[in-house]
Amino acid sequence: MPKGFENKNINKTGVVSIIGTTWGIWWRYLSENQWEWKYFPKILLVSLVIIVGFPFRLWERWKVGKAIDNTTIDESPVFILGHWRGGTTLLHNLLSLDKQFGYVTYLQGLFPHAFLASGFFRWFAVRIMPSKRPMDNMEINTESPQEEELALISQSGHSLYNMWVAPNRHWEIWEKYGRFEDEESKEEWSKGYIRLLKTATYNFEGKRLLLKNPPNTMRIPYLLEKFPNAKFIYIYRNPYKVYASTYKLYRDVIDFFQIMDEDEDVAVENILRIYSEMHETYQRDKKMIPSGNLIEVKFEDFVGNKMDGLGKMYRKLSLGNFEEIKPVYEKYLSSIKNYKKNKLRTDTDVLEKVNGHWDFAFEAYGYEKETVS
Repeated sequence: MPKGFENKNINKTGVVSIIGTTWGIWWRYLSENQWEWKYFPKILLVSLVIIVGFPFRLWERWKVGKAIDNTTIDESPVFILGHWRGGTTLLHNLLSLDKQFGYVTYLQGLFPHAFLASGFFRWFAVRIMPSKRPMDNMEINTESPQEEELALISQSGHSLYNMWVAPNRHWEIWEKYGRFEDEESKEEWSKGYIRLLKTATYNFEGKRLLLKNPPNTMRIPYLLEKFPNAKFIYIYRNPYKVYASTYKLYRDVIDFFQIMDEDEDVAVENILRIYSEMHETYQRDKKMIPSGNLIEVKFEDFVGNKMDGLGKMYRKLSLGNFEEIKPVYEKYLSSIKNYKKNKLRTDTDVLEKVNGHWDFAFEAYGYEKETVS
């Protein structure tokens, strides 16, 4: 048995990630991966919800399926890019307050096949969702903005986050859905992604989409192929904080996905390698984005003066009249002024790992490298 994360609270019924899928997709997960018996309660619960959800999925397909098929994405989306735990969620939550935008909601992420035509799964989601995200204490509800890749786990089964469902196939899945190494995998992912965006557009009655999905940092050529006039916001953060927070993400959250254990040492190596590849790919591909359609944001500067940072985004990307939406942002920021972030350890172990693998990031992003005492 591989060594797992020692401090992790095992959630054997972890329902957050796959519970809203279909039987065909769920069977593919189970048949293609060597799931472990300790996760059988999760597998049983997901299977039961899939069975109960069958008539609701049929009803939704009959009620709105054709309307979603005919939905067009008329205005190019705004894509928020960056590594996990780098500040993408903060930007997503803030910008989603602007009513010009639509997005993928938590409810759509949980039940992408049955959230529009019936209130049953909304009622169910309220009872199973935590009130705060475990990785950062940010409050959430069914209508909070969610990242697309999480929704794809249930919606199509073709998602980069399959690497968390089945960690023993981590790099195989990374090559397929992160790097798009073969055309077939790209098309599988693309078909599900466009359907997901059409559904979100339909849900928000044609509004421009605001999309936050860290894996999309690797997919700029594809996104420009589909949406040549898309806008991009790239946010970056101190590498030490990114590593510490990503490690916490793996320790506390990944169990909501997995049906087998992951060795802690292997997970750490995965974190280190993915950050490097994501950075390298972004720096190479960002040159493809037309002038005026990209803004890069330093997390620490943004947190220090959020209103100034938001104003710069609106002006740089021509997102509209910032003065009109400014009072909405001010009211929200005032309401969360007492929010307390989780404390992150940047001890010797963190310094050694980051200094040994992410040296490039300090030069690229202008952070000062710390020495190991």
